[in-house]
Amino acid sequence: MFLKNQWYAAAASRELREKPLARRICGQPVALFRTRSGKIGAVEDRCPHRSAPLSAGSCGAESIRCGYHGIEFGTDGACTLIPHQPNIPPRMRVRAYPAAERWGYAWIWMGDPAAADPARIPDYWWFAADGWQSFERHYLVKAHWELCADNILDLSHTPFLHPKTVGIPEMATIPLKTWVDGDTVFQQRVMKQVSPSPFVAEWGDFKGKIDRVATLRWQPPSAVDVEMLYEDAAAKIVLRLTQMVTPETEETTHIFFAWSRNFMLRAEHEERFRAQSYAVMDEDISFMPLQQRCIEETGGFKTVAINADATLIEARRVVQRLLRDEQGAAQKLTA
Repeated sequence: MFLKNQWYAAAASRELREKPLARRICGQPVALFRTRSGKIGAVEDRCPHRSAPLSAGSCGAESIRCGYHGIEFGTDGACTLIPHQPNIPPRMRVRAYPAAERWGYAWIWMGDPAAADPARIPDYWWFAADGWQSFERHYLVKAHWELCADNILDLSHTPFLHPKTVGIPEMATIPLKTWVDGDTVFQQRVMKQVSPSPFVAEWGDFKGKIDRVATLRWQPPSAVDVEMLYEDAAAKIVLRLTQMVTPETEETTHIFFAWSRNFMLRAEHEERFRAQSYAVMDEDISFMPLQQRCIEETGGFKTVAINADATLIEARRVVQRLLRDEQGAAQKLTA
């Protein structure tokens, strides 16, 4: 099941240009498009005329144009043009989803349009702040969306899955602190005088032990950002990891991953830093489908929880509570 009354990252802004973009989100086929004035639209990827995918069409001035017969629809789903006739039948409209553009991403609301408040989109101020440099990447992963979210909520895996990149042994042994504020879940690890990982030693030019603080924030439906602070007597650097998890289907997931930093900002560092970042992400992305396959082949998801699972357990509790709330509201409407 999917949470519907939430904002999901649907695409990077750069993906929405001259042509519509096909995406499946929460099991629903969606056509995303940008109008000439720059507005973002999201509609069901099906023309009501002859069931052609609207994503196979083009962008009109303020509309999406079906590639089969040229029928156009605005961002609100209303038909604005039928080239073959002046009158527009009342039923000639397509389902539209609330959409907004924030922080370099197009966001979509899959539930009740009346509840779609853009103020609920997570605040990723560092994407637009001076003194910070960011890049993003999109993955389509063959794994359930909660499994993908668990990966970044459980940083204790880093010494074992990322031993040659960003993992250090202390991530598995130093206790973490987890707390919940409303629907938001937080986690923090404070590590004093630990050895930097291979990549971190290079990024900060660290020669010996450092202090390290990892602070994580999870917001529903499944958006996570992690502030990684590394410091010694000579230098202090901050890396921010941002991961937005969007279900495609029950078995496949979109992951929108961004790395932001306040160090190595000169252009000559970009290629090296990206290569290192991709290496870390690829280690995670290649592992999650192995978990999914194991789950499918052994009778479904089963787990024996350990202390390191505290944060992901709290996040799943929030999801289950919000799902119950949505189901209860839906039952009242149909009663």
